[in-house]
Amino acid sequence: MAGISRTHDDDWQAAPATAEPLAEAAPRNAVLDWLTNPYLTLVSRAVLGLVFFLAGLTKLGVPAAFTASINSYEMPLPGFLVQAMVWALPPIEIALGIMLLLGLFTRFAAAVAGGLMVVFLIALTQGLARGLTPDCGCFAGASASQVGTAVVHMLGPVGTFLTTEQSGWAAVIRDLVFLLMAVHLFFVPTIFSLDGLRRRVNGGADDTLDADGEVAAE
Repeated sequence: MAGISRTHDDDWQAAPATAEPLAEAAPRNAVLDWLTNPYLTLVSRAVLGLVFFLAGLTKLGVPAAFTASINSYEMPLPGFLVQAMVWALPPIEIALGIMLLLGLFTRFAAAVAGGLMVVFLIALTQGLARGLTPDCGCFAGASASQVGTAVVHMLGPVGTFLTTEQSGWAAVIRDLVFLLMAVHLFFVPTIFSLDGLRRRVNGGADDTLDADGEVAAE
């Protein structure tokens, strides 16, 4: 009969641990967490979308007033380019505003909006640097279209402020803030948008919130 081997107690002792202890998780950057919070994109979308929608609506159908506003910057622009801006810019701004408010093709809309803000900043800054006081023309002022005026008046004091604003360095700061919002929307995913619905319908990944309130792809 074969002998039964015994296992020594020493064989059951655990081998000494050789693995390095796991490194502690790096501390999270509170500012970065705040900037990448998808709920903040709702603020950027609402503000930038409303601004572009109202800007286009108030300039729609009043080409003479918009032409005078562009010419007040005294930039050496050919006449055909001025007329192209007069007729094309208002519907483009309205479309961008609607896309941003609905969250439809958000990154594309944010990129176009950011490009327009750069153009506006260049025009405004060069005019102020030359000592000019150009008509901002952002919301067409007293010459705004009737439909645009009616919508703006629904905003109460905010609408009054928008239609009576003056060109100046405060307007430059305002436009810089709008530009930063456009950059924010381009890089940070958004929520509660038609883009998310479109991805779900197409069977792609959807932007949802994880336990930390951040966007995670399903």
